[in-house]
Amino acid sequence: MILWDEENPFPEKIELFKKFLKGYLTSLNSLELLEGKPFHYDLESDEFLNSDIQEYYYLWSIA
Repeated sequence: MILWDEENPFPEKIELFKKFLKGYLTSLNSLELLEGKPFHYDLESDEFLNSDIQEYYYLWSIA
């Protein structure tokens, strides 16, 4: 099952990740890196379909 941003709620850990990522990029004055990047998430495989977002998510999840 794929959850699409603003259509279905994300699991709590994904909401925490989104807040972290936006805060992190804001602190670097780089929030524009998220412009136009969809947060399409596949619940079954626990990954984002956007490879850029998935790379951040992977690093966040192992930290």
